[in-house]
Amino acid sequence: MNEVVAGYQKAGACGSSVLTDNSFFGGSLEDLQLARASVDFPLLRKDFIIDEYQIIEAKASGADVILLIAAILNAQQVKNFAKLANDLGMEVLLEVHNEKELQANLNAEVQLIGVNNRNLKTFEVSTEISKQLSTLIPKEIVKISESGLKSANDIIELREFGYRGFLIGETFMKTKNPGKSAQQFIEEIEGKK
Repeated sequence: MNEVVAGYQKAGACGSSVLTDNSFFGGSLEDLQLARASVDFPLLRKDFIIDEYQIIEAKASGADVILLIAAILNAQQVKNFAKLANDLGMEVLLEVHNEKELQANLNAEVQLIGVNNRNLKTFEVSTEISKQLSTLIPKEIVKISESGLKSANDIIELREFGYRGFLIGETFMKTKNPGKSAQQFIEEIEGKK
């Protein structure tokens, strides 16, 4: 984990997510702690957060940002969890998959909204959902596009829809050197500006 996040920081990424869910993804809070000791850029605790205690754990383990997934939480939970995270000095990335989830949570105090391009029912991936929801996300909230981002052209196209952040994991993690892959990806995007 240390080598991966250090590689991302060296590549010029503005942050990294760290999977802490053990049951489905084999991650742990120790991974987050090790990452925090290795880098000084923002780290996102990527987990299925369903309890306030997990938010406190995230802060204690060095997270700067937590992920709240609208599909598994109700609007009151999102609001309460976001407030706690903000009170602890962390930002919140709210992940939505459709307009209904987005609209239900527009009153939560989140700094980032991530549109997951993966349909949870079919597992198909399409950036069309990011494009469709882009105009519904308030301007003061940073728009993040998640999943299925494979090319520099995907990023350049989504920037035109106001997206400023991109959660890319699988594309890099499938390579032998994720940090180097991220660096080449970033250089390709910069070269196309």
